Amino acid sequence: MTTDPLQNAQKRAFQYWYVDGTFEFSFGGICLVLAAYFYVQHLLAEFWFSNLLIIFFLLVMIGGSFLINRLVMAMKERLTFPRTGYISFPRKTGSKRWGRALLLGVVSGLVSAGMVILLANRPAGFDWTVIASGVLFGLVVTYLGFRTGVLRFFIHAAASVGIGTALGFANLPGNLGLTAFYSLLGLSMLAVGGISLWQYLRQNPQPAGTGDE
Repeated sequence: MTTDPLQNAQKRAFQYWYVDGTFEFSFGGICLVLAAYFYVQHLLAEFWFSNLLIIFFLLVMIGGSFLINRLVMAMKERLTFPRTGYISFPRKTGSKRWGRALLLGVVSGLVSAGMVILLANRPAGFDWTVIASGVLFGLVVTYLGFRTGVLRFFIHAAASVGIGTALGFANLPGNLGLTAFYSLLGLSMLAVGGISLWQYLRQNPQPAGTGDE
């Protein structure tokens, strides 16, 4: 740990944001939304309008993320903040918010384009789309693990790469590989999130006079 008090305080703030397991509920929920999306796309693969579903991939990502994050924030307001307090990070200026939104749009567009290319040029015997998803998600949570010092993020990263690799070699037909990947990853994250939330609630009982309504 760095000796800079400000950096240590910032790191503790990040750790606190993830201590109750709601990150897993958020990301796990998004994974299940993606699993449903790819399963519907698989079912409609024989129809001409199935290709139009690719256009809605970005909308599914943004809409699903927005809804799930709202639900997670409601959970924090009900369970976490009354027990151990509320923290807020400095609000970004208008230019920074637009820059962040633009970056998110570009990254999401590149990911969507990459998925389309991989789906269209998938080699026989191996499903690169699944392993690419596993590695990409693994990199994201590994970065969060180093940023926050939360050890369970590295477990998520290993599980993501492992599940992606196994399903890549399984080479399931159509989009069933992606459906299985996001289903298994989502369920595993929800399970870890549930355990983390249970431990958090045990260690931080509800203060007297502030019972859940």
